Amino acid sequence: MHTLFNLVPRALQGIQIPGLWPYVREGLRRNIGQVIRYYRNAPMAVKSDHILVKLIQSVNIPLSHNLERYFANVDAVSLNLSMALKMTSSLYRGKMWDGDFYGPGHDEVLLAHTETFDVDRTHDDWQNVTPVRVLRHPRSDLYMNLPNGHLTGTETGICVIAINVPMLMVQYRAFRLAQDGITGGVDEKSTMMFIHMYVLPNMLFSHLDQALFNRIRKLQAKEAVGESIRKHPFAQIDYSAKVDACYNQILTNFDRHPMNFVGTLQSVPAAARSNMEQAMKVPDMAPTRQAMWALALARLPMLDFVLTMAMGSPQTRNQLEVDLINRTFLGWQQERLFDGVMDPLVRQDVIEELTDILSKANPGAMSAVA
Repeated sequence: MHTLFNLVPRALQGIQIPGLWPYVREGLRRNIGQVIRYYRNAPMAVKSDHILVKLIQSVNIPLSHNLERYFANVDAVSLNLSMALKMTSSLYRGKMWDGDFYGPGHDEVLLAHTETFDVDRTHDDWQNVTPVRVLRHPRSDLYMNLPNGHLTGTETGICVIAINVPMLMVQYRAFRLAQDGITGGVDEKSTMMFIHMYVLPNMLFSHLDQALFNRIRKLQAKEAVGESIRKHPFAQIDYSAKVDACYNQILTNFDRHPMNFVGTLQSVPAAARSNMEQAMKVPDMAPTRQAMWALALARLPMLDFVLTMAMGSPQTRNQLEVDLINRTFLGWQQERLFDGVMDPLVRQDVIEELTDILSKANPGAMSAVA
């Protein structure tokens, strides 16, 4: 089932990256670094009832255990603890949350998982790891506001946020040990400060790549991009116009030389990752029915984009993927996959999104996935 979300690479086609893009990417990365440095040195904190604070505080495993034993114990209980907090995982369907990260007006899915990672490296480089990754959000501005629960942009909608619970706890253990080693009258930082100073800023890497993806979709549809309504207390260079110039060039290339789905994603450069094929990957987790609705929501924009870009090319170029989309959507319809996990108005929006994708995959199939 994951082949629907993490498309299987095929023979590479002629990928053309605009000559300006390396300069733009470096500028965007400098902006991320500037934001992260500011928030790591700003003693601010999330609220004590933040979902990540609750998750960390629910792990009752002594930090004094050696790293290998600590990780093994956390890994064994992670999904059960996330289930108790009503997060979505391969064990539990969960629910939609109201803007814990992106603020009021955002319907958020918190997807807990235990994807494998290098435990020693995570512990040693704990300040820079990314246990919380954004799989979908509605923002298309490039301002990189911190996802700290405040409404900071003009666009709202569905968000899907993946949380690697064992990685988060290994990061927290390393943070806490570092705090225990501080001397000289420096105040020890709280769990709430840990979230605001390290976890949320490191989300900006995946946030930016998703914002870039949303931006090229807006440009393709000739829709206005969003804007930030909150500003950082420092100046940043705006690369929006240069990003748009690069992406418009890529869209022109697609019109002249249509590509298969994988080639389309690989032809759109990202900032944190090399391209959108890499940026769109979902966590490696059991594709159970409990988690499938969240994975589907995360990747519907990607499916819509590649199908839109393929509409001018022969259908045989992507026939395997088109057949898979049709079969999968039929299965979702029969299982009523999205029942009981979201507000009826949100569900209606999702059904319309699915119907639009299905119409592009198979112009003769116009029935909604209900």
